[in-house]
Amino acid sequence: MAVKQKRRRSTLPKDEARQRYVEIGEIVALQQIQKDSKILDNQAIPVGPFARLDANAVAAQHGKTRGAITNLFGSQTAFQAETMALALSARDWIERIEFPAPRDFPSGDAWIDAFFAGQAARGPRHGAKPEADYGFLWALWLSVLPYGLWSEEISRSSVGEHVQWIERLKQVLSQAIDHYGLKLREGATITDLACAIASLIEGVWLNQILSNRHPCEPSEPIGTAMRRAGRLLWQGATVQRSER
Repeated sequence: MAVKQKRRRSTLPKDEARQRYVEIGEIVALQQIQKDSKILDNQAIPVGPFARLDANAVAAQHGKTRGAITNLFGSQTAFQAETMALALSARDWIERIEFPAPRDFPSGDAWIDAFFAGQAARGPRHGAKPEADYGFLWALWLSVLPYGLWSEEISRSSVGEHVQWIERLKQVLSQAIDHYGLKLREGATITDLACAIASLIEGVWLNQILSNRHPCEPSEPIGTAMRRAGRLLWQGATVQRSER
């Protein structure tokens, strides 16, 4: 009969043992996201904050009880999954975006400054009260983005929305370039410029979630970071069209 061996106590100092376990915990957390992502591709399940969405709390805001939601959706889980699906579908919001009209500004630099000021205002705002607008919807999308590492369900809808956003930017930027008598520098394309601008906007939005102030210049609002960087992109990509 085999003798059962005793587990040996860890000889690591307490601080090192704690560090080791939390590092392992990080991997296990990622493995859980990976597992949930694979399930998500096979059936509609809520993940991230949507998995904690309380039907009682939602119904109460409408003066109802949880039963009103379960009667409509069949279960709290189905309601959570459908809420998540709606939050991940922002195509209508993109079509509603309003951009400054080039005719209202004397120069391309003035127009692009107004353009990025508008994009900063459209994004999430640190500490603001939750409401149904694109900035908060974007933050909800961000909360489930890690599942896109393994879930085609998440990545497909997100990439599709991004392409739609790029196409709108290409249209708006092309109109402004033409209006101000500009052209793209050699080697640059309108797709390049639109992709760079889209990445800049969402990159600064990450900071807007965390702070209302410029991360490196606290005397300036966070929108200044987007406006200045955006101007650099615009000036670096465009030149005045020569007259013949």
